[in-house]
Amino acid sequence: MDDDYRQFIADRPTLTEDRNHPNHWRNRAADLKASAGALWHSMGSQDSAIASELGYAPGYRMAVACWPVYHMLCGLSLELIMKAVLAQRGFSPTEFKGHKFENLHKLLGVPLKKDRAKLIAFYEASLVWAGRYPTPLYTDDEKLLTYYDLASDVLTKPIDLRSTGVLNFKTSSGATDWEHFLKLWNSYAILFDET
Repeated sequence: MDDDYRQFIADRPTLTEDRNHPNHWRNRAADLKASAGALWHSMGSQDSAIASELGYAPGYRMAVACWPVYHMLCGLSLELIMKAVLAQRGFSPTEFKGHKFENLHKLLGVPLKKDRAKLIAFYEASLVWAGRYPTPLYTDDEKLLTYYDLASDVLTKPIDLRSTGVLNFKTSSGATDWEHFLKLWNSYAILFDET
């Protein structure tokens, strides 16, 4: 081996150092966003055709089956785009470990606005409560009910029936629909310096 090649080998980053480059974090966040988008679109007008193509029986609803997984992927993508920005700012993975979005906001120096806090809390909770298991390992009824209340607060809004009836009706809030998620994701992505 010549000396230049030996020096090149000695100077190059380790595989671990290379994989922790901010661009890898950014790319994985974008991959998860793309996966969430693919899932979102599979739950739309082609719902039954996609289910059939995947071998599911008639009546299988992608929109029902994939809804929690969509939220989990959105949450993972948000977590990674925030961590990509932190990696670019010189933080190491040990400094931003964990899934607490409030902690990531503190490290980013971005205040968590009140109107966004509940939505962010829902996406964080979706990492644990949605998409992977019927229940997380360390849970109880109170924790599940708290998550259900949070999900209801974020995913639905009351319907004003202009009556004094005892029944309360809700409809979808649309807060986690693809176009809203994309705006939220982009609000973090602009913090990543693409140059």
